[in-house]
Amino acid sequence: MKDLLVQRPLSPALFRAGSLLMVLAALPHAWNLDFKVSGTFLLFVALRFLFWPQPEKSAPAWLMVALLAVSVMLVLYQADLTEGRQFGVTLLVLMAGMKLLEMKTRRDLYVLIFLGYFVLVTLFLFYQTLALTGYVLLISLGFTALLIGNNLAVEALPLKLLLRKSLVMVTASVPVMVLLFILFPRLDGPLWSLNLGSSSGTTGMSDNIRMGSISKLSQSREVAFRVRFKEIVPPPAQRYWRGMVLWHSDGKNWTRGQAHLPKRTFKAVTPVIDYEVTMEATNQHWLFPLDHVLYADSGMLMNADGEMGIPQPIERRFTWKGHSALRTESEPLSNREWQLGLQLPDGITLRTQQFATSLRGGNRSDEAVVEAALDYFNQQPFIYTLQPPLLGKHPVDQFLFETRKGFCEHYATSFVTLMRLADIPARVVVGYQGGELNPLGGHLVVRQSDAHAWAEVWLEGRGWTRVDPTAAVAPERIEHSIAVEDYADGSPITFDLGGASGFVAGFVNNLRWLRDNLQLKWHYWIVGFNNQRQQSLLQKLGLPQLDGYRLGLAAALGGIGLGALLFAIGLWPRRKEKDPLKKFYLRFKAKLEKGGLKIPPSTGPEDLGKLAIQAFPHKAGEIQAIMSQYIALRYGPNPRREIIAALRSRVRRFHL
Repeated sequence: MKDLLVQRPLSPALFRAGSLLMVLAALPHAWNLDFKVSGTFLLFVALRFLFWPQPEKSAPAWLMVALLAVSVMLVLYQADLTEGRQFGVTLLVLMAGMKLLEMKTRRDLYVLIFLGYFVLVTLFLFYQTLALTGYVLLISLGFTALLIGNNLAVEALPLKLLLRKSLVMVTASVPVMVLLFILFPRLDGPLWSLNLGSSSGTTGMSDNIRMGSISKLSQSREVAFRVRFKEIVPPPAQRYWRGMVLWHSDGKNWTRGQAHLPKRTFKAVTPVIDYEVTMEATNQHWLFPLDHVLYADSGMLMNADGEMGIPQPIERRFTWKGHSALRTESEPLSNREWQLGLQLPDGITLRTQQFATSLRGGNRSDEAVVEAALDYFNQQPFIYTLQPPLLGKHPVDQFLFETRKGFCEHYATSFVTLMRLADIPARVVVGYQGGELNPLGGHLVVRQSDAHAWAEVWLEGRGWTRVDPTAAVAPERIEHSIAVEDYADGSPITFDLGGASGFVAGFVNNLRWLRDNLQLKWHYWIVGFNNQRQQSLLQKLGLPQLDGYRLGLAAALGGIGLGALLFAIGLWPRRKEKDPLKKFYLRFKAKLEKGGLKIPPSTGPEDLGKLAIQAFPHKAGEIQAIMSQYIALRYGPNPRREIIAALRSRVRRFHL
């Protein structure tokens, strides 16, 4: 019987449902694969519905062979053979499209359904967001309902019944899924954090700058990273997220140069701040700890400049722990750092040199020189803008004395150049400054618009000291984020002062924070659920610490035990469901008897109808309709729910 069923031609309903679900399953891959691959898949779908729209027909064999050859050539041409993810998914999507072309029996639909499940799973090789998970779950419910419908002997698809059964099956699997998720041995990171290929389209802070580079990055409201603090969140003025330290300048560009100093640790003067950073993908190695970082955990790298990173590029959302202090002990300046901190490019103008000499004045101290330079930025008509004028051969000179319009990198690089001319070791630091507090989650959200550059100068007895020239021009920048607007005319930057006004604006803002909080929680407890978090959760649940084979054994035994329990529940004798037809029939008989009709015990439905019509001829039409529907439902094939509902309504309205 089963073999005969699977070889039956598809009904139009099964055919349309299978085609629609496969298109929906492959649709998100349009953002992951080359547009030629997605276009070819849609072409296969269009060919099927244009030339072979009937379920019992399919594309001829010669065309399938030709399309197979085209698909293989497209895979070899478009997909990177060194990148298994793109290659495999491209091949899978194209084969699913070809299966649509040849599908005409229930056996073919089985194959298509399982291909659909695989296509849905491959979506997680590219993204693991909460929204995508919900989408995959929804389409999976559809495939499961279609699988149930494909096993029914009837041609029609009772949609509500199939969806309900599908939802019951998926819900029943949730306890086993949760148990295995908690107990199954975890890798050091999630499965999809393995190097499956380089990501494209990711952006972030670079390890070199020129005047104008950070201002372009700061026009994006994309999230750079989120930070959860163990205790108190530092005030805005202390939220400097240290990135790369730039020593070398050729007059226009600043780079790290040869400042690759050995790893070290720093001693805290103020209390230690512990926090956890969840970074978005940047395709770069850099991490951005709170200034000043003390040490790096295992698996991370740190040097004497306080730069941190990891060996492999960050291609997926990544969480790491940081340990910082607002102040650290100063240490002597090495000869190498002294040379790097005083390096000057060729071609500095005489006007710039004379101005630096005037800052030193009558043999002022280094601290006084720093204050004099900051006073110059504060008192002269400098403008803080995202669209400054283009600078020519001598950018520092033009900025300081002519244009006086710039972003943070203009102020930081010009300030460091002046300090070096005044014989004070100085360097540029790039990273982020600020962060918006999520009131629902209690974590900071640092965006690309918070990208920043500042300076560090060496002061005797204090060591490397942070100086932010931007604060002398636009002190609001330290307390507030930049309002992303159109600054094409070079107008001064405005700042986001917070506090959305109005009910609608406040409601939208709360929804935005809720979404952000859900994203972080999703990554923390699901996507980034590693061995460390697994052990922490087991301890909170009161379970002993499990590792290695013990954890695997517990997962296996727990899964087997829970599966056996669910199986036993399924075999448990159920209370016999009431027959709705019998219920309506007895109610109808009771109404007739109440009206005075005596019904012999052995009277069948047809005879009952005749007796009732004789006794109540004025109700003959209603009685005939009720008995006809009942006989058709009781003794006819495949009773439909809408007819049962109609019978119930007729019996309820019947009165003598």
